[in-house]
Amino acid sequence: MLDKEDWMHIKAQIERGVYQRDIARELGVHPKTVSRALRNGGPPSGRRPGARCSKLDPFKPFVDDLLRQNVWNAVVIYREIQQWGYRGGLTILRGYIHPKRPLRESRVTVRFETEPGRQMQSDWGEITTVVGGQMQKVHFSVNTLGYSRRFQFWCTDCEDADTPTRGLFEPLSTLVG
Repeated sequence: MLDKEDWMHIKAQIERGVYQRDIARELGVHPKTVSRALRNGGPPSGRRPGARCSKLDPFKPFVDDLLRQNVWNAVVIYREIQQWGYRGGLTILRGYIHPKRPLRESRVTVRFETEPGRQMQSDWGEITTVVGGQMQKVHFSVNTLGYSRRFQFWCTDCEDADTPTRGLFEPLSTLVG
């Protein structure tokens, strides 16, 4: 592809009377490239005449605004711009978002480190499930050690004040039996 320097070189050589074929050989391009540049009055612009615009073009400012608001999920953005009349595909949208991902704020996770035996996180939850053929509410506890990230998972049928400590200190055989 010709650039502005090549175009200036072609003009200068033509004014000196050099053949287009010799200019093309010197530049390492096809002779038709030289004649096309002379016919168009300059080097190719790099964009095809009549090239279509993307369906996403009118929605790019809206997409950029969502990215500034830290909405980086392409499917969520896709649904939002569909409400505004976007009829293009998700692939076009992902292609637009992907090069901008380095601009995204990084999520830094800071772990609170302690020596072994000093810290534990205990989380409670409940779920309704089938136990013995009947629907029953099951309460569970997940205890995670801060140092090793090992965990203990324990289920019970009630959630009273004694239950958390029972799950930690009673031997497993008494809980099962």
